[in-house]
Amino acid sequence: MVVVDVSKVLVGIKYQINLKMENPLKHWTVDEFDISSYLYGLNERKNKFYEVEDEVTKLKCKYDFNELGFRGESINNEGFKIMSLGCSLTEGVGVQNNETWTNRFSKLIPNSVDLNFGAGGRSNDFITRCLLTFFDFIRPDLVIILYTATNRREYYDYKCGVNPFIATHPLGHYFNETKNGREVHEQILMAQTNHENTVNWYKNHLLIKYFLESKKCNWIWDNSFIDTDYQDENLFNRGYTNGINTFKDEPNDYLLDRGADNQHPGKLHQENYAKNLHQFITKNHPEYLKSTKNFKKRNKIL
Repeated sequence: MVVVDVSKVLVGIKYQINLKMENPLKHWTVDEFDISSYLYGLNERKNKFYEVEDEVTKLKCKYDFNELGFRGESINNEGFKIMSLGCSLTEGVGVQNNETWTNRFSKLIPNSVDLNFGAGGRSNDFITRCLLTFFDFIRPDLVIILYTATNRREYYDYKCGVNPFIATHPLGHYFNETKNGREVHEQILMAQTNHENTVNWYKNHLLIKYFLESKKCNWIWDNSFIDTDYQDENLFNRGYTNGINTFKDEPNDYLLDRGADNQHPGKLHQENYAKNLHQFITKNHPEYLKSTKNFKKRNKIL
């Protein structure tokens, strides 16, 4: 039996009523898009370079961020634009700038541009919002999506901020350092079920699918961390986990090596995924590697 503290619910409702309503859809615009409102947003990373040393392994990693605050090449670069979306596995946490799977994949395609929109700890909600927000702005030739765990969410707080929710731990500090965040984290955990999580992913997937079809844009998606038998013609089936179903086998059996943080996949795994992904597309969808768009020039972003 689940016991709900009614007093907390009433306080939350009263607090929301007393607040001046802001527009949460601002987070779906290029100008106000962010990966987190509480801490570690994109503005801290735009056009920045960081060298991070892991506290345990003492190994160092270099991270370059472009004018949007994402890891990858400048959006002003011309060529065959590959937009990749995902979590830390896509961003490449634990590996060097030239060792991410998005970078290695782009090197296999002539005149390509690696537009890596991966962000550590983010959800499939984030992937959808990111794609719909930036698609028309960058106009990619090919979209690659490595979906993440279905129990992750984006949460819009009372002050109209957006913050990443992970069921396993309060990432992003909002759900750890604020009273409201701690209460919300507990409540979301109580409300989540595996079925609800899968349906939430499926809604995101269909939105992405129909959106990209309407744009006539080729795309590939990977279900390595989705517990469902759903398939379609653009699926690269458990590609990142080398065919291993992490919901039935040991979760870490798929790792070929580990990165500088000794947690995320390393250089060898990222390289292997890039090659396998390229082989899959070459064999099953060779037309996806050819641009069919006539691009119009737009103003560059600084």
